[in-house]
Amino acid sequence: MNIIAISGSLRHHSLNSKLVEQAISMKPDDLTITPCEIREIPLFNGDLEEDGDPEVVLNLKRALKESDGLLIVTPEYHESMPGVIKNVLDWAGSDANENVLRNLPVGVIGASPTRFGTAYAQKQVKQALIAAGSEVFQKPEVYVAKANEKFDDAGNLTDERTQKALKRYLQSFSSWISEKI
Repeated sequence: MNIIAISGSLRHHSLNSKLVEQAISMKPDDLTITPCEIREIPLFNGDLEEDGDPEVVLNLKRALKESDGLLIVTPEYHESMPGVIKNVLDWAGSDANENVLRNLPVGVIGASPTRFGTAYAQKQVKQALIAAGSEVFQKPEVYVAKANEKFDDAGNLTDERTQKALKRYLQSFSSWISEKI
């Protein structure tokens, strides 16, 4: 199975991009996780869609249509999802040219330096995905709190408990998608 992974942070050394890399290294054998860059996606604007989606949006939609699912790895900013994630969901879930999120299996995890992790952001991301018609994986959940203390300088996840939680999540997510396809 092929899963597209999106990090909701534009920072080059973000905790969530590191979490994507760790998910790739800890994935079950039956799963391929391919990161998808979202830096160049323009702000959603219905005027831009009128003549068809911009090329970068078409590339994102093509990747999602060719995948078996999506993994969103989101930070949390002021107890909510980052604007870049909302922007991606608005483009991918727009019915104007094609809602590629409809019926797509999607998982949501995230990392934050706060002690609460990304619970608020994940709830909002899941709500937006449900509104777009996605099939959203609910349990188990992964909220990596105090994430700045759980990665080494090379970007490796060093916290054993978090490693186990991530592996369990990926195995459960993979099994759930297998039942859907």
